[in-house]
Amino acid sequence: MPYRLPSHLHRNRCGILHFRIAIPADLSHHFGMAEVYRSLRTSKVTEAALPAQTLAISFKALFRQLRDGSMSAKKKKLSSDDDTIIEWITEINFDEFRRPKTVKFTSELGDPLGAMASAIRNVLECVHTTPPVEVRSMQTVAEVSNALSSYIEPYVHTAFTTSRPDEKTLYSYRAAITLFIDIVGDKCLHELGVIDQNRFEDVIAKVPANRTKVAKARMLSLDEMILLDIPKFSPQSTKNIATRANRFLTWAFRRQGGKPPFELMGNVRITARSKTVRRRAFTDDELRTLFSAATYAQGRQQLPYMYWIPLIGLHTGMRVNEIAQLALADIGSHSEIECFHVIDDDSDERHGPRAKRVKTDAGRRVVPIHDALIYLGLLDYLHTVRQAGYSVLFPDLIGGRDGPGQPASKQFARYCDRVGLKDPDLVFHSFRHGAIGRMRAASIVKELRMIVVGHSATEDTHDNYGDIKNDFSIIDRKRAIDALRFDNIINYESLKKSSPTLADTLAGFQRTQSRERARDTRHKVISASLVAHVE
Repeated sequence: MPYRLPSHLHRNRCGILHFRIAIPADLSHHFGMAEVYRSLRTSKVTEAALPAQTLAISFKALFRQLRDGSMSAKKKKLSSDDDTIIEWITEINFDEFRRPKTVKFTSELGDPLGAMASAIRNVLECVHTTPPVEVRSMQTVAEVSNALSSYIEPYVHTAFTTSRPDEKTLYSYRAAITLFIDIVGDKCLHELGVIDQNRFEDVIAKVPANRTKVAKARMLSLDEMILLDIPKFSPQSTKNIATRANRFLTWAFRRQGGKPPFELMGNVRITARSKTVRRRAFTDDELRTLFSAATYAQGRQQLPYMYWIPLIGLHTGMRVNEIAQLALADIGSHSEIECFHVIDDDSDERHGPRAKRVKTDAGRRVVPIHDALIYLGLLDYLHTVRQAGYSVLFPDLIGGRDGPGQPASKQFARYCDRVGLKDPDLVFHSFRHGAIGRMRAASIVKELRMIVVGHSATEDTHDNYGDIKNDFSIIDRKRAIDALRFDNIINYESLKKSSPTLADTLAGFQRTQSRERARDTRHKVISASLVAHVE
């Protein structure tokens, strides 16, 4: 039979004992919470039992006082001498024998100061102890709380200082918080209650997943949007949004010395597994369609990144963000073989769309450049970029929320649709599947394939010995890259003739500079408006 804890004690999963007491329903409006749950800072029942019972008796006496009306029935306006309001707080301290030494109580908004202090003394007399009583004056959350929207940017700029999140993470938190505010309204913290929790949980599953992208939904209110017959958020997405909103509310209430009155979707558990995303490699016929000289680079692919990034992905198996973030300094010679150096930059403090990152430690690697890319003029293009005064390989590519390669990935998806390759399993990542498959067919050993494409090779204890990344030379890696043969599939001569001209390249750079200046101007305007709003 399991050991039963004394009343009002609860042990958390870490073994620490907590005091726990339910707030009576008829008194819940005084406290703004369903129960009191406070750590007793010990895991020993013998040490926690006395303070738990002291607190229990104290609270029960406090409940009686509130019901008798001595503290809330006859509210009177505070005099000018009592210009501070007392906030409800419970705190218990112990002496060296784990006996209660200090108990702190404060009342709700409008209660006379003397009534609370008197009630506490009466409670302490009931437990035959005379600890010093301290009644502490504090501002309430209601006095200092601002609208929810005013907390968003301070939260984003202070809550993630240690983890250095990327732009996508910050965007997801802003979007989740903004959606929560759209559902419940831009209220002050003290105005939030169970009604808002219920509205959020009732509405969130009905909200269109792409409400900002669907033209017919943009001009509608949220209540009108949920009536549209368009795809809604998945259960996992709704849970993620609730989790981010909960973290934001916890942070905002803590800033004002309080706790949120609810937890969004706290009892919801997602048990169904999401559908596994399947990607497949392009077939030979699909590659012929994709890189046909009749469609590729004919007015549609003339920006340099549009032309080069799919070709590099095809001939290396690199990820789209790895290609898009390449700097000129990342291309150099090893053993007389031209190579891409896939690296991140720890000294780079940028969090924007041009930040250099790798997905895993195995992603930091050296990848030889395929001979076909050199034949098509990649090194000549590199020289042109350097002569124009740029430091990155694709200055015409600004980047996006999901990384530097997001615009290239979206543009490639649109191009696939235009040429009739509309299979949802065909994406830019299909080049990576194809590269691995062709290396496997060419009998390139698995460890070498993993090193070239940037997959972790430490699958068992044996792989942890030695330095597998350096076991294969650049010549070995070049042999793996050379296995990617497309001579009978792609007409390289026609592709070379249709590559972007110098004029096209420089014009693309100028358009990118104009877009960046416009974006910087918008950011300055938004920053100025935020500063004005805070002031």
